[in-house]
Amino acid sequence: MTAPPASAAAPPPPAPAPLVADGGAADAEAPSADASSGDTRAELSDAGNDAAEVAAPYVADNKVLPPESSEELQKRAAALFDAIVNDDPARGESFWFPKEPFISLKDVKGPDKYWDQLHRTYARDIHALHKKRKSWEGATFEGFELGSKPKWVPPGDEGNKIGYYRTFRGKLRYRIGEKTESLEVRVIISWQGRWFITHLSKFKK
Repeated sequence: MTAPPASAAAPPPPAPAPLVADGGAADAEAPSADASSGDTRAELSDAGNDAAEVAAPYVADNKVLPPESSEELQKRAAALFDAIVNDDPARGESFWFPKEPFISLKDVKGPDKYWDQLHRTYARDIHALHKKRKSWEGATFEGFELGSKPKWVPPGDEGNKIGYYRTFRGKLRYRIGEKTESLEVRVIISWQGRWFITHLSKFKK
């Protein structure tokens, strides 16, 4: 992932809370406790549907390879497709890399401002993809596929303090009429066992 020059060395940040995709907000949320059992649980909202799940333990080095496909990934991909069809970037937030862990992950000057820049680009890319068709009437989501074989990007590479798995050129597949077509998802990286987009289309500085 393209990044500005690394900043001077700083003390390591505190571990972010376990990340839970929320389907409508980019930031991670801390899990709540289940009063009846004492188990730590978190709310997962995918494309507007809430579902409770046990929060996975936080892995400090982030070296957890997510599955190539899962129900939650497909739901978040479907939400992105819905955002493109309706020209509404807010609907695709659950597939975008959230701000809190991004700030902890990146070893660059002003990681919060860098995230803001990338996030604005994500919204612009959604608008641009929407305009690729004169009409999206009848378009239905078929599924999402990862692109290149996931590669571990270690700390120190690409302006990172924490490593991650990265894959390029995923495919957002959809059907319209009798044809199945696809949209490219340029860069996807892992965080705590889930895939998130950092560049939807080709990144231009």
